Amino acid sequence: MLYHKKIVRVIFFYLILSFSSLGFSQIKVNTKFPDLNTFKLESNESYDLKGKILLIDFWASWCLPCKDAFPILNEIQKEYSKKDVIIVGINVDRDKKSMSRFLKKNNCDFLVLHDASKDLVSKIDIKSLPTSFIVAPNGIIESVHVGFNKKTTKKDYIISLNKLISQNSRKNGK
Repeated sequence: MLYHKKIVRVIFFYLILSFSSLGFSQIKVNTKFPDLNTFKLESNESYDLKGKILLIDFWASWCLPCKDAFPILNEIQKEYSKKDVIIVGINVDRDKKSMSRFLKKNNCDFLVLHDASKDLVSKIDIKSLPTSFIVAPNGIIESVHVGFNKKTTKKDYIISLNKLISQNSRKNGK
């Protein structure tokens, strides 16, 4: 009987380890975010992200928390656009039509790219949506946010963005 309890504990331990990695990206804070220009990301507009602070948000049209995040992302884009901050929404829907239908129904004031090939989302190993990254102008990840909480996510974004803006201003002598 004691032997069976040990086996159950070992199995339970491995299950916890397995599930603890779910929902988190393989890309971590203080590592380099992949260069978006090296992926086939579809867009209806041209963009230049060099030297900008980026809030990169992975989303899908069927994801309710993603939909909840859109007004917050719009607000941040409006408030921070003059501070060299660009919001980049990366859609992971299978087809672009689903994304387009969603965007017609939901106001979007930020850049949206479609990862049709899923190369970027695979490289980063996104396991849940939304997942967002705040990236410094040098491409280093300042913070990673998994999921969306109406009460805390905007505050978390703003703390990270303000930190990078402050660092950028000191570096540029502003």
